[in-house]
Amino acid sequence: MTLMIYYLAHSDWILKQSRADIVKSLDSKFKITSICPLEENSEEIIKTYYESILWKTDKNTFFDIKGIIELRKIISRIQKDDTLHIFTIKSLYMFIFASIFFNKKFKVLVSITGLGFLFADTSIAKILRLLTRLLIVLQINNLVDLIIFQNIENKNDFIKYSKYRNKTKIVEGSGLNTEKIKIKKNKNSTTKVIFAGRLMVEKGIYEYIKIAKIMSNNPNLEFYIAGKPDFGNKSSISKEELQNIKNSPYVVYLGQINVNEELYKYDILIQPSHHEGLSRILLESMYAGLFCICNDIPGIREIIMKTNFGLLIKNNDIESYIDEIKLFNSNSDLSNYDNAKNIINNVYSVKAITKEFNNLYDEFA
Repeated sequence: MTLMIYYLAHSDWILKQSRADIVKSLDSKFKITSICPLEENSEEIIKTYYESILWKTDKNTFFDIKGIIELRKIISRIQKDDTLHIFTIKSLYMFIFASIFFNKKFKVLVSITGLGFLFADTSIAKILRLLTRLLIVLQINNLVDLIIFQNIENKNDFIKYSKYRNKTKIVEGSGLNTEKIKIKKNKNSTTKVIFAGRLMVEKGIYEYIKIAKIMSNNPNLEFYIAGKPDFGNKSSISKEELQNIKNSPYVVYLGQINVNEELYKYDILIQPSHHEGLSRILLESMYAGLFCICNDIPGIREIIMKTNFGLLIKNNDIESYIDEIKLFNSNSDLSNYDNAKNIINNVYSVKAITKEFNNLYDEFA
């Protein structure tokens, strides 16, 4: 029996990153159709998915009215025996707005990979939560059958906010294709420290630059930044700040890198993120053989504690990061790496997450 499942996301990058590997690995009875904008990742999306439906929406606008109207037209064509699987909290919100006075007949799963900007401790985020909460509380239990979270804290926070009462499940991660990751063989003669991720306040870019500046006189250290801004996101650095990073004497700006091919060239990952669902870059860096020093938050803490590889920094304390970088530079103990690598393969890999999704989709069939 063929089962139709629709993957919905407000960016084609979301349906490419890890989800494409999962789609390729799922049981052949599941036919996965993408619903997303078709932009820079369109070629791989069209090649990977059973079918691709173009959703015209502006990923840089939180409430894109035209995109919501377009989405309503798309979901009206989904049949009652089919399943809609929504990725990210923004896509969920747009689905809820598109479903006002809509008689939903199909099943809906949601993967919340992190609470993101909407749940940040900023004035605009607080206002948005206040303005949207009533509709979310009124609609979510009628529209959503199951929500998948990546950590228990996100689950508790979202349920408290939304009053969601239906099924939930914890699935740790989005699936890491470990076969693609090049693995580090030897430490560099000069320790290379890297920040990798979107250049956003909530990802800790300011803290990282401060660490690099303070330690810039150490001739045994080099600091790198990999990633790009997300200018449509309120947490993104500005164009002026990006130019300052490019001109900085304290860091080398790499732009966007292929993490699978390039992470192994570095020695330490610094992740001063303010919140995470379950950190993908941490898993990728750890598997590549980098020592990871990270803020002690949900979505990071679980990985460090489970693998017993890397260090947690309380309250994103700058001096503690500096102390641990100095200590690693003189010691470089990676004795628990093989154990961490095995845990990532068993718990966080594409194979492990695909097994979880196969079981979930069978339950919904």
